[in-house]
Amino acid sequence: MGERMSLSELVGRVVKIFITGQDPRSLRTVELDNWTGVAITGQPEFFKKALEAEVLSRSCVYLLIKSGADDDLPEIYVGESDDFSQRYTSSKFPIEFDTFLIFTSKDDNLTRAHVKWLELKLWSILRGNSGKVVVANANKPTSSNLPRADIATMQTYLGNMIYVLEALGYDLFSVQERTSTSPAKQGDPAVLEPPTLSLELYATLPKRPDDRAYLQYADGAYVLLTGSKINMKTTESLPANVKKLRDQLVEDGGLLPRGDHLELTRDIPFSKPSPASAFVKGRSSTGYSDWLRQADGVPLGAVLGIVGASAGADEAGQ
Repeated sequence: MGERMSLSELVGRVVKIFITGQDPRSLRTVELDNWTGVAITGQPEFFKKALEAEVLSRSCVYLLIKSGADDDLPEIYVGESDDFSQRYTSSKFPIEFDTFLIFTSKDDNLTRAHVKWLELKLWSILRGNSGKVVVANANKPTSSNLPRADIATMQTYLGNMIYVLEALGYDLFSVQERTSTSPAKQGDPAVLEPPTLSLELYATLPKRPDDRAYLQYADGAYVLLTGSKINMKTTESLPANVKKLRDQLVEDGGLLPRGDHLELTRDIPFSKPSPASAFVKGRSSTGYSDWLRQADGVPLGAVLGIVGASAGADEAGQ
């Protein structure tokens, strides 16, 4: 008999994806084990077909997602509807998008009050993760007053939404948010995650090698650290959504002028290194080259073994 499986090997969840049609990019229905919720997702050309799904005649919360370039941030619109099948029959959308995700329930237990509560919570979480995503909604959604029992149920629903989004490859949430619905018990040594790579990185401002920003990499996530120096000047190559993030932080005090540069006043999480270095330098950037390990100056791309991404940092004159 072979060795018995450890508890950590038994922990996991099942995500089921049903594809409607032969094209794997077609409309997909996503379900999670032991959850009455369901997600319907696809590209814009399959949106009209999605409206035919009977399940979307119920209350729904939804995301319209416009992906960003490698050094830019995705843009997301968060909304809700008590009957999504009637929501966009005129095809007038609030933003251009390349993916939609609609969350509802396989039964009738998800109400309009529930989805309004979910909309605000999801909007608030995504707004708080501003280095990972730009939220397109101009106004804060209105919430609803729910009984305590309903709030507990919706907290579980929200955790499952986040789990599904992360499982589909959308890195929009913090480590704590994306693991909050794990079936593993906190502190159980049998289910602890194996140690992950941790790096302390820095990048210099253009033509000013002594002015630095600092990035921490751990648990597969990047965090631009408080006190980092940020280039005050920007060029036209700066990705649009990174510029929106900079403008937002200047407006709310997250970036403060310090003579000839800006200074970051709070930690900002990023999904990828390139938007973080573009944010610092004020222009388009390749993070795997522009972020250097503090210990020895080796580019991030070389540390991670990424081919073609370790040519070295920007020269001071660039």
